[in-house]
Order: sequence, then structure tokens, then C-alpha cells
Amino acid sequence: MAKVAYYPGCALNERSSHLDRSARDATEILGFELDELESWTCCGAVPPVSKERIMNLIAPSRILKDVRDSGRDMLITICDFCYNTLKRTNFSIRNDDIIRKRVNAFLADDTPSRTYLEEDTTPWSDYEGEVKVVHLMEYLRDELGYAEITKKLKRSLKGLKIAPYYGCVMLRPFDEIQLDNPENPTIMEDFVRALEAEPVKYPYRTECCGSYLSVSSPDASTRLCYRILSSAMKNGADAIVVSCPLCFYNLDSRQKVVLDAYPDFKTIPVFYFTQLLSLALGVETDRQGFERHYVDVSPALEKIGNSGEGDKA
Repeated sequence: MAKVAYYPGCALNERSSHLDRSARDATEILGFELDELESWTCCGAVPPVSKERIMNLIAPSRILKDVRDSGRDMLITICDFCYNTLKRTNFSIRNDDIIRKRVNAFLADDTPSRTYLEEDTTPWSDYEGEVKVVHLMEYLRDELGYAEITKKLKRSLKGLKIAPYYGCVMLRPFDEIQLDNPENPTIMEDFVRALEAEPVKYPYRTECCGSYLSVSSPDASTRLCYRILSSAMKNGADAIVVSCPLCFYNLDSRQKVVLDAYPDFKTIPVFYFTQLLSLALGVETDRQGFERHYVDVSPALEKIGNSGEGDKA
């Protein structure tokens, strides 16, 4: 089975480990393994907003260089924030001579004390952006092909109307990310169709959910989440699908706060894209971690014939 270098990131390694598990289950069925990096650190979650402050680039650059030094040229992640940070760091290293030189100067002097690792005897060479950073959604579209997913479905999601939520960092800034059209993307809609569900378009699918404002300004995040969730429901969605652990937390767990703030609000299930993928590929429901969701997903599962009606021969 082919192996692809995999960076899980902090949230998926701990708080949202059930989402990581669903990704590994799904990719194994699809014929490739997410090969977690032997030693990785937090990527920093966000790239610096100033070119003068390159310290925020050191952690993601170290991760990318480790992938290159291991003989691999591609790195997959399933977290939008990790994807954005790693890809934009790579872009800066590839396209800015000064940043590349400064980052490599730090990396050359970087000797972390990790006694549990064998001594690295690899001859030093500057990291110049050789690794390709890809989102798992991107890998499924461009490397595997959505048609191949449909061929391997064991449980059709037909009958379920799903509203893709892109958020703000999966697609932007376009010049550096270049994953899809940031104003009218289709990658998640096409993914939903590959699972034989019906994608739902709605006005707020590329708007921010409040991100870290859920900590610093919770009221602002609550308003944003209400607007997104309500818009999806008004346009006929049975559920929402996301590809970011923070968006997942805001749109699922914060629904209890939205309920208190907006009496007219009705809850809606939120899925991570890897959960829907592994579910459609036949992975058992009890491996998805649905019991860790705030909003009960049972009504959505019933729409796809979870009792067996949706199973494919």
C-alpha cells in the first residue's frame, strides 16, 4: 500500500482524534496510507502577517524540511489551518530570497534535544520549498479522482442534502493557496456528489465562523455561527460538512450558545468531511465518534438509510 507523508496537527492528534481516525480508515480503503511524520511539532496555526517577523515560519519550515530530508516530496494534512500555514510558508520560501535565506539560517543552527531520536547524519542542505503541501480533499480530487471514490462506495449517501462550509482559510489568499475559486468554489460540492449526496449552496459558505473569536469575542462568533447555520438550513440542508477542526468546534459545539441567543434557531448536524467519506466507504458508524458531537447526527443518518437501506451491493 502506498504511503503519503501525513501531518495531523495538534487538534486532530488530541481533542479531535476521532476525526483523524476517520481519515485513516477511509484512506486505507482507498488504497493509500497516511504515514504520520515520526516527529512533528505544532505548525503555529497561523502564518505571520509581517514579512519582518519570520520566527513564525520556523516551525512549519522545519516540518517541511523534515519531509524533504526523509525522501518524500508531498505532505498531506486534513486541517485547513495547518494546510494554510504550511502552504503559505512554502510559498514564501519558494518566492522570497530573503525569507528563504533567513529561515535556513535559523534551521541550520537548530539542534533540538530529542534523545529518543537517532542522530541525524544527513548532510545539510537549504530547504527551498521542494515539498508539495496538499489538503486531503485536494489529494482526493487531483491524485485519486472523485470517480474512484464513487466506485468504492459501500453506503450511498443518496437522500442527504449537505451544505459544504469552506470557511476563510482553506481558499485564501488565492495567490498563495490556489486550491479553488475563493468566491465560487466547487471542490467540496464535487466531493459531496462523489458520495452520492446532494450539495446545497448557500450565501455564507465561504464566510468566517468567528475562528478564535470564540475565545476573545464569543458574542461575535455566536452571531457569525447563527448566520451560517441558519442560511444553510433555509436553503434546505440536512447537515453541514466542514474540513477544519476549529470550524467544526464553532459550528457544532457553539450551537448550544446559539440556541440561548436566538430562540428561533433549530439545530443542524455538522460532519467532518472524513467522517462522511469513511461512512460512505463502509466504515462502522461507531468508529466515527458521533457521540462526541454536540448536535445529534441521528436524523441525518436516518435519511441515508443507516439501518441498511442505503447499503450498496
